[in-house]
Amino acid sequence: MTHRTLLAPARACLFTAALLAVATAPAKGPQDAKKDTPDKGTAAEPDERYRREAERVVGGIEVQVLGDDKWAEVERIEKPLLYYGDATRENDRGSVWGWGRTGRPVAVMELYQNTAYRTRWVYAICNTSGKKLRARRGGEPWWGENDSASELKDVPAAPAPPTDPAQRQRQLKLLAQKFTGHQFWDPDNSRYELRRLDRPLHTYRDEAGGVLDGSLYTLANGTNPEILLFVEARADPESGGKAVWRYAVGRLAHAELHMEYDGKEVFNAPRGNRVSGRDKPYWLGFINTAPDPGPEK
Repeated sequence: MTHRTLLAPARACLFTAALLAVATAPAKGPQDAKKDTPDKGTAAEPDERYRREAERVVGGIEVQVLGDDKWAEVERIEKPLLYYGDATRENDRGSVWGWGRTGRPVAVMELYQNTAYRTRWVYAICNTSGKKLRARRGGEPWWGENDSASELKDVPAAPAPPTDPAQRQRQLKLLAQKFTGHQFWDPDNSRYELRRLDRPLHTYRDEAGGVLDGSLYTLANGTNPEILLFVEARADPESGGKAVWRYAVGRLAHAELHMEYDGKEVFNAPRGNRVSGRDKPYWLGFINTAPDPGPEK
């Protein structure tokens, strides 16, 4: 009895300790182990690969502008103005690029892929210079000479731009908020409301060219840029040296486009198939390219 009496508490203690060990041990099967130890970098690597590939495609394009009867090459803005995707239209890997480091970009281009065609890039390029442009790709003629369709117009009933830069920027943003837009597109020529992305894609100045302050906004389907909107405080010979607010419009969409200011239509454009072309200020096309194999091993 004494032996049994002494062993019973010991066995009870061992049993209790075993239960506590089982209860406090992490319950982890093979799937849980994988969740707790993610493969670092795998989510970012595909993004980086397609962004490198897009930059290679854009890097082969040389844009030239005609000024004073001479063609001059325009430097590309180094970084893309926007990355985007549009699941509603089965497009992704989108990026927006601009040419012209001083003043308003003379050309803006979007590049994206359809999710069903991974070896083909779709591009839409627009002459936003107000002048004549052309471009080469890979050293060969690519985009033919074309006259810009982006025309500067006065912002209706806008007050004079402030002389203080900070106040001018605030007023510019307020004016941009008054622009709205919509488009008609497939299926069934349906109407889609566009939203203005709050942050400008690009800001610029060129006092020698009469631009005190300028911003490039986009009216988008989600984040997919459809209409390009330039809003500028200008003091140039066209306004007699007096500072005024002006705007210009470009397109990156093949849809029928409409834009309003303060509820009144100020811009419209037909479907892109009616105006797109190699020698036109708006051109949509395709570039076939092999997938990026990624970094060498």
